[in-house]
Amino acid sequence: MMADWNSPAPHLADLDMAPRELAAAIGKRLVLFSHPARDISIPSASGPRRFSGARFVTAVARVDLPAQTMRRRLQDFSGYKHLFPMLTASDVLTLDGKNVVARYRVEIPLPALATFSIGFRIKHALETDGSISSLLIDGKAESLIAMVGGISDELADQPVLSRWEFVPLNQKQSLLVFTYWDRVELKSYFARKFMEAYPELRVVGPYMVAAGAAESIHRNFVLAVPVNEEVAPLGLEPLGKMQALMERLSAYGHVVVMEPEQAVAPGLKVAPLRYVSMATRLQAPVAESRRLATSYERLPEVLKELSRISANDRGRQVDLDLTARFAFMVIRFTLDLDVLNTWVTPDRLEFRRTAGDLAQLRGASEWHAVAGSRDALMLISVAHEVGEEAPFIVRMAHKIADRIPFIDPLTSMAVQMVVMERMKPWIEKNAVAEKPLHP
Repeated sequence: MMADWNSPAPHLADLDMAPRELAAAIGKRLVLFSHPARDISIPSASGPRRFSGARFVTAVARVDLPAQTMRRRLQDFSGYKHLFPMLTASDVLTLDGKNVVARYRVEIPLPALATFSIGFRIKHALETDGSISSLLIDGKAESLIAMVGGISDELADQPVLSRWEFVPLNQKQSLLVFTYWDRVELKSYFARKFMEAYPELRVVGPYMVAAGAAESIHRNFVLAVPVNEEVAPLGLEPLGKMQALMERLSAYGHVVVMEPEQAVAPGLKVAPLRYVSMATRLQAPVAESRRLATSYERLPEVLKELSRISANDRGRQVDLDLTARFAFMVIRFTLDLDVLNTWVTPDRLEFRRTAGDLAQLRGASEWHAVAGSRDALMLISVAHEVGEEAPFIVRMAHKIADRIPFIDPLTSMAVQMVVMERMKPWIEKNAVAEKPLHP
């Protein structure tokens, strides 16, 4: 268990990015992106395991601490319970040179179901370049009251890898980099059925883990942005410094931008929404991508949860009345929303909840040509507030997760990614199928 090993996780430097230019483009935001797929080999109890097409996800943020100080904080593995939400225990079991084995426990309170807990052991390696690599050894996820066929899972020998990097920028600041990959196969009946219903979660999961880990640290070492008015959904113009980065990295997967925490000015009646923007590359022309994405009557072809949608097209503005039904085993609820869509420019559509089962929903979609390509870059920026209008089960889930202070942007990212995982192949297929034939 303490044998040396070399992590196959990519470094930030593998993408040939200048750290200071990247920090300037990011500002106080958290940015996530995928790496090119690679074949990897990792150690296990039964010998090396090889995986093809492993696509790691990286989260990058600028923090107001020197790299050496940040590194010392994250080498204190027993102190992780003070850094990460819902982590209730963290203990070092074994220390041997550059290798450390630590034990962790996550507990999630579930009303009527007692507590869902995950206990696991991780092998950390302190690398010569100052980074920290991690490999899951084993663990178990279980509920104290097993129901719907049981929600317990053994995590022994499951492939999970991560790496922390600390890139110096100056004497006071550094880039915090967290890279993650897994190919976990959950075996419990509940988990298997859930993954069958939502296979997109195989893509979403690594982004959620990377965002949650990096944001847990990032939010403690970056000053919140003061806000004294309602914030508009972002577009490519305010994200202009990141355009080239988005175009390049979107070739490997979704590029996500989480806005920083906000310090609300006194007297502001409603706290501004915290936006998450996601860029997805579509192998289709801009005009076709935009047309298909706004073909509202056809959206149930893509989003199986949409049981009803009606559109009142008034030209520049479109009123949408929609119903989404979610049903998985004992989890069932309906969400009704009225949404006003407004074309601000031919390539920017803003939308806002006007009535329905969420307190707030606001966002924008944009379509831009990718330089040197026939592809389109679809950028979506969304923020929401659950509120007391939401169905009971949604409010209950939100209260359970309320111990995670950044749960709203994480949820927003997950929903956007599920939608775009479905929308992307549908647009690309139909843009080809419906392309007019020329003699």
